[in-house]
Amino acid sequence: MGYIDKIKERRRRFIEYNEIPKDVRPDILNSWIRCKNYGVGENSNKANILFKSEFDAVLEEKKEFIRICLPVMLNLYEILKDTNYSIILTDENAVILKILGNERIMAANKNLDFLEGRRWREEDVGTNAIGTCIYLDKPVWTLGAEHYCREQHKWTCSAAPIHNSRGKIIGCIDLSGSIGTFHSHTLGIVAEASNTIQEQFAISEHRKWTEVAFNSIKEGMLVLDNEFKVKYFNEKICSILGIHKSEMYKLDMKVLLRDVANDMYGLSDNGKIAYREISLYVKNKRVECNISVTHVLIGENYVGFVIVIQKAGTMRGVVNKIAGFSSRYDFDNILTNNPKMLGIIEDAKRIAQNECTVLITGESGTGKELFAHSIHNRSKRCNGPFVAINCAALPKDLVESELFGYEKGAFTGASKEGNPGKFELANEGTIFLDEIGELPLEIQSKLLRVLDNHTISRIGGKYERNLNVRIVAATNRDLIKEVNAKNFRSDLYFRLNVFNLKLIPLRERKEDIEMFVRFFLNRLNKKNQMQIEHIDKSFMDIIKEYNWPGNVRELENVVQRAYYLSKNGIITDSLIPDYIMESVGNIQDYTISLENKSKNKIKTVDQVERELIVKALEQCNGNVINASKLIEMGKSTLYRKIKKYNLK
Repeated sequence: MGYIDKIKERRRRFIEYNEIPKDVRPDILNSWIRCKNYGVGENSNKANILFKSEFDAVLEEKKEFIRICLPVMLNLYEILKDTNYSIILTDENAVILKILGNERIMAANKNLDFLEGRRWREEDVGTNAIGTCIYLDKPVWTLGAEHYCREQHKWTCSAAPIHNSRGKIIGCIDLSGSIGTFHSHTLGIVAEASNTIQEQFAISEHRKWTEVAFNSIKEGMLVLDNEFKVKYFNEKICSILGIHKSEMYKLDMKVLLRDVANDMYGLSDNGKIAYREISLYVKNKRVECNISVTHVLIGENYVGFVIVIQKAGTMRGVVNKIAGFSSRYDFDNILTNNPKMLGIIEDAKRIAQNECTVLITGESGTGKELFAHSIHNRSKRCNGPFVAINCAALPKDLVESELFGYEKGAFTGASKEGNPGKFELANEGTIFLDEIGELPLEIQSKLLRVLDNHTISRIGGKYERNLNVRIVAATNRDLIKEVNAKNFRSDLYFRLNVFNLKLIPLRERKEDIEMFVRFFLNRLNKKNQMQIEHIDKSFMDIIKEYNWPGNVRELENVVQRAYYLSKNGIITDSLIPDYIMESVGNIQDYTISLENKSKNKIKTVDQVERELIVKALEQCNGNVINASKLIEMGKSTLYRKIKKYNLK
């Protein structure tokens, strides 16, 4: 008795008498037992047919899987097309997704209901290579009567599971033909096909993850061959260039990269172009970018370039943080109990939310920079750079390049790469122009153009660069006087003075002096081992009498001096500098003198005021500023009184 006849007899006795044969392969016997338990009839061959909508959904879900498998199936078909084998691809649920075969085998498949959209599980159609392979998750072959259902006894089938990179079964590939086509190598063929598919699936997943990784980075990535043909790019570069990804392959890369193309051609084998600021040219527009280029080595040959592109300003943002171009203070850091000063702070908080230019005026040491930091931190630009520049500290011949930058080769000694100015570094943020009254007139005109057009032009540059920056300016000068003296442009003054914050000098808010003293001492106590535990009342009384021409900055210096000279943790009036003691003594002498004279002779208010001004001017050798500080009178008010009393 041959193998096929023997198996046919063993199957009959198993079905009719429940006899367990010992000479049937275990995988087949166990499958027969499962089929009997499922209630599968030996004469049934009804595959589970999916509704069209169900099958369409499965095909959509498995679209990528089919795309990867199809080339392997087509290669197999070319080899086996004359052998009456059909090549079948299923999903993990044994649903037939794709069948390839000649007309003869496809007709036989139809008679067997072995068609796309049918489910060939063991519980549907009994023991078969597809269903049993998926159940056991290993390669399986079935021959003739090894199939549980009689209709399949004329067939031989070999199937191998397909796994994803995590080892999960995602389908199977099967070779099915008439029983006369059986060959022992068939199972090996499908197993090898399955391995090939799994390798392609792993490559596809790797490519997909690589694409996800490339598209998740903030920089644009572009890979070119040596002929400047596009080999790969990520989505970010399309965003930077403002084009759809379908347009990328149509761009002429030599035009796009014309600012750097010659340097790329000239790269040595292991050469690089570090971050360089250039223009990219796309659709008759320029896009300002930072670019780096690396030569690509594959094996022993340099085959192209990897280009990393960032929109201009992105790299600057990183540099700004490293360079400290960020704001450090907020309105909460401004100490005061003075009602007028508190009102100024509330005004500043409201104006911070707007985009208008702010001019902060006040004497040196009143906290102008502190307000500038706070305005930035409470604005919509708080996450952008805050660039502070002292206009008085800039050398006259470098003011323009410092503020507006320069292109490469703009002047002798210029950097080969060019250099952005402070305005470009502040783009998307705030620039604080301290002591703006010191700017030369020729730079004032350039600044006016920035305010009017929101663009800048570097020294030696051919193009204007768009700018989105808020300007906060500060000065201790009287800019109206500077305008009248032709030292400051009137049009620039009015453009800057959209909102004016006039800060109060310390002599007009003496109720804050004790708070400042304790704040500075607490800070010194935290920084140093020495601790100040007591401040004599006489110390506080005397410094409250002083007019503080240097304002809070001067007070801080005096407190530091007293701290470091103190003994036994006590601050006494002996630690007050002599110049303050003398100044306070002079003020008190004036007060006593005037009080004595007023007892002897009744005078009008104007007479008393005139006499006070005369004595102050005499004491200060005619210096109006010093006299105004001595008698605690504003400079402009004192000038007006001098004119009124015809003193000069």
